[in-house]
Amino acid sequence: MKGKLHGIIFSYEKRSGLRELTESRMPASVPFAGRYRLIDFILSSMVNAGMTDVGVAIQGNYQSLLDHLGSGKDWDLSRKHGGLRILPPFSYTELGHGEYRGSMEALAGVYDYLEDIRQDYVLLAWGDVAINLPVNEVFEQHRN
Repeated sequence: MKGKLHGIIFSYEKRSGLRELTESRMPASVPFAGRYRLIDFILSSMVNAGMTDVGVAIQGNYQSLLDHLGSGKDWDLSRKHGGLRILPPFSYTELGHGEYRGSMEALAGVYDYLEDIRQDYVLLAWGDVAINLPVNEVFEQHRN
């Protein structure tokens, strides 16, 4: 599957039942088992499926997530071309620029990034779900 899939992870504030855990951070950066964060689950699933390009759409209290992701080196996504890209927390609207309110506005706000994707398929996922997703199997079932 290597080279066919591009990943985009939505990692921004939304209503969650995590209350105090997300007062100063977004749900995707909530710690899990010490050194890990919730976003590590989907990010590792994507890398294990052979994805070499992943964008992370952020918004809100994202500093702890930026500190955790860094350059993407921990997932072998630190590259000159492609690799891990942090997508800005602003969208384009008819009334001007502002923070986006949902997935479609997030994608519209990074339209130039989307145009430069070199893979044939894009996997859209949430960063605040603790799951080991067999991406290749899911993708093949979807294609069939």
